[in-house]
Amino acid sequence: MAASLLSSSPSPVAVLLSAAALLYIVQWLASRSRQDVHRVPRAPSKDAHWLWGHELATFKGEATETYTKWAARCGSLFRVKGALFHPDIIVAADHAAVHHIFHNADDYVKSPAFRPPVANVLGKGLVWAEGEEHKTQRRIISPAFSGTSYALSLLPLALPRDRRPNPAATCCEGDVGKPLRAFGVWVGGHQGHGGRHFRVFRKGKSVTASGKGGPPLISRCPDTPLLVPPLPRVRSFALPDPACCRSGCGHGCARWMRWPLVDGSHNSCSHSHSTPRDEQLESRLTNHVLAAGGAATVNITEYTSTCTLDIIGRVAFGHDFKSGQSLEAKEIHASWLGHVNTGLGFGGFVAMLVMRAVPFITLLLTKLPLEAIRAGGRIREITTKLSMRLLESGSVSEKGRDIMSILVNAQRGSKARGLTPQQIVENISTFIMVGHETTAGSLSFTLLELARHPDVQARLREEIRSAGRELSYDDIQRLEFLDAVVKEGLRMHPASPQTERVALKDDVIPLSTPITLPSGQKLSSLRVRAGQVFHIPFTTMNTNPAVWGPDGAEFKPARWLTPGGVPSLSELPSGWSGITTFCDGPRNCIGYRLAIFEFKVILATLVRSLEFHETTAQVVRKISPTLQPVVDGRGGLLPLHVTLAQ
Repeated sequence: MAASLLSSSPSPVAVLLSAAALLYIVQWLASRSRQDVHRVPRAPSKDAHWLWGHELATFKGEATETYTKWAARCGSLFRVKGALFHPDIIVAADHAAVHHIFHNADDYVKSPAFRPPVANVLGKGLVWAEGEEHKTQRRIISPAFSGTSYALSLLPLALPRDRRPNPAATCCEGDVGKPLRAFGVWVGGHQGHGGRHFRVFRKGKSVTASGKGGPPLISRCPDTPLLVPPLPRVRSFALPDPACCRSGCGHGCARWMRWPLVDGSHNSCSHSHSTPRDEQLESRLTNHVLAAGGAATVNITEYTSTCTLDIIGRVAFGHDFKSGQSLEAKEIHASWLGHVNTGLGFGGFVAMLVMRAVPFITLLLTKLPLEAIRAGGRIREITTKLSMRLLESGSVSEKGRDIMSILVNAQRGSKARGLTPQQIVENISTFIMVGHETTAGSLSFTLLELARHPDVQARLREEIRSAGRELSYDDIQRLEFLDAVVKEGLRMHPASPQTERVALKDDVIPLSTPITLPSGQKLSSLRVRAGQVFHIPFTTMNTNPAVWGPDGAEFKPARWLTPGGVPSLSELPSGWSGITTFCDGPRNCIGYRLAIFEFKVILATLVRSLEFHETTAQVVRKISPTLQPVVDGRGGLLPLHVTLAQ
């Protein structure tokens, strides 16, 4: 009997495994008792894949569309099953929870696994940085985006009506072919008719010595020289080659205004004119429409992206991308498009999940010769070479408020407080990309909304035209319906439809809307453990029918001008105009003021002269890595039919 009992006793290995299993269960129960994630409503199980969880459904759907559908069913805070057996992810659209996460930026960071891919595409600049490094970089760069005076000086649309040049006659001699800065205004110069003459322009018209307006296109130099009176420097001017303009080169010669380059040079007309970039975009589209017989179908994203790249190049770094015709501009566009389309494929979806599941190999993966990795690396290679060339030129102003000058001067003034040369290069690369693709995406979708709502487009055009052809900074800001259209476009089409955060420590998150449990108990706060992943869908928050009403997902700019059309501030999330488009807290979009004004200027310039119509193409919204229009599986494609406005 004793021998029988002895032979049936468990082996040491079995005892060890049983003890380990028991310990795991005890720890799991203890951890579960200290958090509330398991008590949060879960997205429908039928929508989850056994391996890819709910994340496959979100990948297949439009940008945040699936999260919006689940939020309507589960509430503003719910959980989804993570792919590759990842712990449940909390989807947070609750205003108090999101505010808490964003305003505690040191405790809730972007996923560490995704930092190497960000560095691979954008560099280790402000978007990549976390913690103290982010605070240092932001402190140094912030002056470049503070206040509205910067936007006024860098994105002029037109001289104010009370500041037009006075055609009083006097001689202003200068060196042939060199720019002359007279009384605070840059005036272009060129040689013609045996003498040296300088010319002042009103918008689209020459000004003669008699004070009468000349023809719409640039004409001959006046034999009588002109005086530029003492005016604040609101905009700058440059002359094209008259022969080019007379030949009708089609590059917007009718209106000549420009910002001087960092080195102070002004190029003559070489089919890449330095007009304001919004007007150059208007001219390109107009000429394309005229050449096509009065109507043309275009991929509007190519035009908006080119314009915003030109603007960020000029205002931030004094670099001319030549309306998308420079070698760098073409390479950036091609590489970015490749990166976008790679991310739209199933391989791009799996790659991001693998990096999250096995973070220690993320850096290794960024070195592999995969197309998704190569596309992102090419973008950074192009922008880094350009950044180094701009930095090595040394063409900065000691009192300059552009990004380049601020970064370099901070580094020169105090190495302890400034950025290293490498960090400066990384941030130039970062702002070249995030400074143009984000605005271009939201702008393109807003133009699509105007094409779908011709009555809204007509009302906007009427307001812009009633303000006059020449618009100042203050004029733009006073256009109420333009402001409403921009707010509505940014509400519905944020450039970054969602973001992700990871908790670095155990925490208790407040909720604005308590969660009712099956037992009837209400949760007014949520306990989470370190490592908890959060997805924050901006578009879902911005269109929530519980906040914005049953028409929250509809494009209705008039809501911003109608009493009671927009919820009270207490009902809205924290953020610009009560929307989360520019994020919130210490990591909100540093250049949002510039982006908004740029958005308004471009939109006003296009709509006043052109009319946009919807095509039969089925445009869907995807995230790769920012908001992208997709047609028939191709990213970066948004066809619009364009005609001249009546």
